[in-house]
Amino acid sequence: MNKTWIFLFALLFSLVACNNYVPKPSAYPRVEYPIKTYEQIDADCPFSFEIPKYSELQPYTYAVKPCWYNLNYTPFNATLHTSYVSFNNLNELDSLAEDSYKLAFKHISKADEIIEREISDSTKGLYGMIYDLQGKTATPFNFYLTDGKNHFFRGSFYFNEKTKLDSIQPIYEFINADMMHTIETFEFKQ
Repeated sequence: MNKTWIFLFALLFSLVACNNYVPKPSAYPRVEYPIKTYEQIDADCPFSFEIPKYSELQPYTYAVKPCWYNLNYTPFNATLHTSYVSFNNLNELDSLAEDSYKLAFKHISKADEIIEREISDSTKGLYGMIYDLQGKTATPFNFYLTDGKNHFFRGSFYFNEKTKLDSIQPIYEFINADMMHTIETFEFKQ
């Protein structure tokens, strides 16, 4: 009989204790950021640049043309899709730049704002545009680089899974700094 009373008392205590239960708020997993170190990539293509050591540059499997790559930011399950095109005249350059613009602005229905920033490095003969897409877009960062003569390089960044902006923002800012480093170290080979 004594065990029955202990069991009933424990059951009653647990039921009363549950009345004041407050669920814990949702939390996001802790992210371990790698140390920022870079390595030079010299692909068998007319360009070179630096990438973070924690990333991997892999040829794009279904590339229409050579020198298309995916820069995989492996710890974050994110990818910078890149493509290279050579051109012969300014009409082709205008068309390539217009295509990049259209691809970025295709996301205008989801973006709160698209910030355009020009790239100009006359010492390297490098020009282009960065498109920062603010809000709930699939691709928050697009850019293109050109020498204005023969070479055109385009990049588009994606997280490989659906994300929530507020939870992924610190990771995006970390990767964005690395993408900017890639752009700053980019050079077309002469």
